[in-house]
Amino acid sequence: MDGGQLKSAGMFREFGPVRSAEPQESIFGSVAAEELPDLTQVVSYLNSGHVLIDMMDVADDAFDPARQVMNGSTVMTDGDWLWRKDLAYYVQRHRVAVPEAFLALIRERDYVVPSRSVPELTACSRQARDLMFWNS
Repeated sequence: MDGGQLKSAGMFREFGPVRSAEPQESIFGSVAAEELPDLTQVVSYLNSGHVLIDMMDVADDAFDPARQVMNGSTVMTDGDWLWRKDLAYYVQRHRVAVPEAFLALIRERDYVVPSRSVPELTACSRQARDLMFWNS
């Protein structure tokens, strides 16, 4: 954690607006051609992030409205990246791509989310709140 702005992943426009300098991508344009060779480890990393904003919600699967995703809006971190909890689901079920820089970091860390101190997570939660909750 370098104390700077956290990068974000999985904040697709179909899930609502976020405050970001980057335009939000569509989840439908973010599907990879092939499944990750280390899919299980990447999904495990995503599911092991530190919870910053815990949301109790249920939403339809963007690709298959007959399926539902629980707690997808929950925001997680590893101290360098922010992502929605449902990113792991979409990576595993629909081959949604993880940003290359994030994927490289996950692999560099050998698929283990680093421990973070309470002050570090508090700083991350402020950034997550500012990203997710803002007035249009």
